[in-house]
Amino acid sequence: MLNIDLNGKTAVITGSTAGIGLAIAKSLAQAGANVVVNGRTQAAVDKAVAAVQAHAPSVEVQGVVADLATAEGCQQLAVQA
Repeated sequence: MLNIDLNGKTAVITGSTAGIGLAIAKSLAQAGANVVVNGRTQAAVDKAVAAVQAHAPSVEVQGVVADLATAEGCQQLAVQA
């Protein structure tokens, strides 16, 4: 495990509702970063937000539903994150 202090920083992790993306979101949150998770469905994003928040309850976790394969999805993430 890395010993990094990310307090006061915000990390945007795309594709972070499962697998490696979710593990990265949890690790960055544990290091103190506020985290923005991203996925394509509200249910998946809600589940990931809850998982990250449970892993690191002292940080702010935000979820953004956006399909980054589209220009609209990229714009949505940029505006909401």
